[in-house]
Amino acid sequence: MFDPGTQWHYSNTNTVLLGLVLQQVTGESIDQLYRERIIEPFGLTGTSFPGEDSSIPDPHAQGYTLQGQSSGAQPVDATNWNPSPAWTAGEMISTVDDLLVYGRALGTGEGLLPSKQQTERLDSFVSDLPPLNQAPLKGNLAYGLGLGNDRGWLGHNGEIPGYNTYLFYHPDLEAVVAVEVNSDISSGDCPSDTPTMKDGPQDITCAEPADRIFRALAEALGKPAPAPSQ
Repeated sequence: MFDPGTQWHYSNTNTVLLGLVLQQVTGESIDQLYRERIIEPFGLTGTSFPGEDSSIPDPHAQGYTLQGQSSGAQPVDATNWNPSPAWTAGEMISTVDDLLVYGRALGTGEGLLPSKQQTERLDSFVSDLPPLNQAPLKGNLAYGLGLGNDRGWLGHNGEIPGYNTYLFYHPDLEAVVAVEVNSDISSGDCPSDTPTMKDGPQDITCAEPADRIFRALAEALGKPAPAPSQ
């Protein structure tokens, strides 16, 4: 798509390919690796990687989406849609309590990565390298090795039909913000190809629900992270 080191392109396919590499190198399945390396060491009792049975353990929220629906349609319940297409790019099931634990490990590397690898990850942010066919990210907003830096907040977001998640750690606050929303429906002044509720507010910046909640919490904590378009 472009010469190495000249641009970057976010793709879930990259993370799926990484999962295949991990399985081939270790000889173990992804769900085994997650349990051995992350879930059990951190005591994440509410976290799992679904196998052939892709159902969400009870109790759980019902997830709603407009994906795949015609213009003007009402949200549909996507709770039982099979999440397997996301695989290592987003098929994990978790709780807010577990995400608070994992978010701290993600931001600090403690118990998750050797310090050298965590340092390499935190040094990988490039804000002046443009995404494919887009302008460079502005200000203190950058993406690195599977980790985002959003005005000092370190973490990542996630989405599958019906669910939207934000998980970020701020080193100055030593605080984690974990947001789970049972909807992936954006609101605000969104592009025409983005499904939104017809009666939603149009005088605010377009954002997914977990994104909007995260930014409100970040501001309340004194470390604002305004939407990229602002």
